[in-house]
Amino acid sequence: MSEHFVDVWQGRLSLSADTLARLASRLSGDETLKAQAFKFPTLRDRYIAARGLLRETLAGYLAVDPAALTFVSGPYGKPALLDEALHFNISHTADSLLIAVANFADIGIDMEAVKLRRNFESLAERCFSDREYQGWCELPAELQAGAFYRLWTKKEAFVKAVGRGIALGLEQCEFALGSGGQLVAIPDEYGPASAWLVHELDVDGTVAPALDYRRPGVGMSSVAKFDSRFRRNEGSDEFKDRVTNSCAALVTPACGYDLRRLALSAD
Repeated sequence: MSEHFVDVWQGRLSLSADTLARLASRLSGDETLKAQAFKFPTLRDRYIAARGLLRETLAGYLAVDPAALTFVSGPYGKPALLDEALHFNISHTADSLLIAVANFADIGIDMEAVKLRRNFESLAERCFSDREYQGWCELPAELQAGAFYRLWTKKEAFVKAVGRGIALGLEQCEFALGSGGQLVAIPDEYGPASAWLVHELDVDGTVAPALDYRRPGVGMSSVAKFDSRFRRNEGSDEFKDRVTNSCAALVTPACGYDLRRLALSAD
């Protein structure tokens, strides 16, 4: 087993009233005020669910009260835990949530629901490198939407990993166009492209829960480990979290680590 790990948790944001109440009790005063500021109940509940699940997940590694965690922001707004050697990144779309947790820095994760857009070409021209855009335009029309989101999530994951966000310029990080394509060019300040590793994540399908586990050197988690791939258990009604036709990507430094896929079970 490697000394480093990355755990990718998948969960849902539509939760029972009792669960939302529990998660709301975990939030800080600032988070509570932000939740109360949402005009639409669905958006408010999803915010509470995302922040509460993040707190409970991280607290499981550290064996602390979720409400006791303190978050800080980097120079460009990337969130981090104060004075902790545990690192994380989070992404959600509609009802689906991904949380990446690692014991080393510079990780980024992004997930997008694939939607047909009228402005694919203008977005691609603006956000892709010249080579990416040319290759994308040469694809058959029926493949362009999937390829667009595959590149988009990788770019978002990279700019999140380095803590810059889209202000870095999505066109500044260039990927090989095909499925599984890695970085081929990035700004010099982030080293060679080969210093980074990209995983395309399968987040469609049904995710089944598993048993409690303990990470070496960290606290007991309240949720469960299973295999290195999300299980597809179409006959199970216990845990269903389907995002049809979605793309997700994880970007990390290219070091050795154990990657595990895990199911969040909040209710």
